[in-house]
Amino acid sequence: MVTAVDRQAGVHTSLPRTTRLGTLGLSDYRPLLAALPVGAAIVGGIAFNVAPLMTGASLVAFVAAVISPPVGLAILALMTPLKSPPAIPAPGFNALLVGATLLGCVYRLPIDRPALRPSAPLLLLLAFVLYVSVQQVPELLSGYSGTDGHLVGYLFEQVLTLAGLVVAAAYVLRSRSPGPFVGAALLSAFVAAVLAIATFGHPAAGPLGNLLGASDAIARNVGPFGDPNYFGLFEATGIAAALAWMVVVRSPGFRLLLLGTSIVLAFAYATTLSRGAALALVVGLIALAFTRSRRTGLLAIGAAVAVTAVVFPLFLQTRLIADAGTTSAQAYASLAESDQSRIAAGLAGPQMFASAPIFGIGFGQFSFMSAQYVGFSIESHDWYVNVLAEQGIVGIALWIPMLAAVAVTLNRTLCSARSVGIAVFVTYMVGSAFLEPPNSVQTSAFTVIVVVAALVGNWSDVGADRPWHGQNRGPAMEARALDT
Repeated sequence: MVTAVDRQAGVHTSLPRTTRLGTLGLSDYRPLLAALPVGAAIVGGIAFNVAPLMTGASLVAFVAAVISPPVGLAILALMTPLKSPPAIPAPGFNALLVGATLLGCVYRLPIDRPALRPSAPLLLLLAFVLYVSVQQVPELLSGYSGTDGHLVGYLFEQVLTLAGLVVAAAYVLRSRSPGPFVGAALLSAFVAAVLAIATFGHPAAGPLGNLLGASDAIARNVGPFGDPNYFGLFEATGIAAALAWMVVVRSPGFRLLLLGTSIVLAFAYATTLSRGAALALVVGLIALAFTRSRRTGLLAIGAAVAVTAVVFPLFLQTRLIADAGTTSAQAYASLAESDQSRIAAGLAGPQMFASAPIFGIGFGQFSFMSAQYVGFSIESHDWYVNVLAEQGIVGIALWIPMLAAVAVTLNRTLCSARSVGIAVFVTYMVGSAFLEPPNSVQTSAFTVIVVVAALVGNWSDVGADRPWHGQNRGPAMEARALDT
């Protein structure tokens, strides 16, 4: 043990001696150590198509989550970005594991007796989910019949699962070191990236093929996902988390490990050729730079502009060659036509909003009604437009303040938590302007775990925290930030 002195308060505090990975003891890593063999068994069962193995390991995961919610959250961090076990029936592995982890949290209440104080972001999120739940009651009463009903039911399950994950993560991670859980999420992102890189350029078969998603985008990598743009955004959030953690961590060896991880994730992202994910990552890294200092942020903006001016034309040519095999005028016209369809979908959103401005057209209805405005069915490709059209003023009045509350709360946390949380949060929020990631647990679980860890976790053992913009926050303010 070593003694730390708070010079302002004059308080002596005993702290564990710093190790290469911070001040974590073996007990902090027990959830991850328990989750690794379970996750490996599930992945092995999927890879070799052994139904008894994947089913048995999944059942072990559910039981472990009920007995120990931290183990359940660690398994979630490991498994959600990867392909779900096909042997697990509806509502699916992720939803059942989130439910088991929540059940374990409930069972732990009489034992832990926590002082639960729901924060503004959580209350606004739960209010939004409750409103969405009311909106889809007609489909629920009809048993989600037909193709349209099935789609609404699937989307609602995704939103509900993510909300449950937020609650479970907030319970498990409160005042707990985030290292093992963020590390598990990054490990899963690394595995997904390696799978994508290993199979890029040729069709995957055998065990690798069983672990990867299927997509119509032949020349663009989807990894374990079904869409290159969602996979690209997922890898972008992983890169932002790895680089942000690298900036704040103490150990040089751990920094090198995170740098290597971010490079592998970047290679995997590059195979997706997603323009929206690229913009999201750039903005997220600029936000990370501003958490260090204003000067660093301004320098990052200048560097981003200079690099973009050089790289984007090459990126665009690579995208055209991947899609059409050429950079001819016809290839540019084809890409422009695709962009026009997205723009048309975005413009249809305000028209749908005008038809039902208060309560919106209803959850999951955008793609069904879009044909009335653009001549064919299309998704919004913009979560904010989606909320505007489907949930109306009520939905916007809940969602936007929720995001603002998260941003404000992140800004009050320790410097380490603030850097990692804001980098990932901004990357995800910018990416949501080009996709609908809240409708995808696979895309969003990583962000949920990292951002919740930043909001409620104990980051004092992660990095050498410094005052925000040169102002000493003091122990009382830091304590209030951790309690939020």
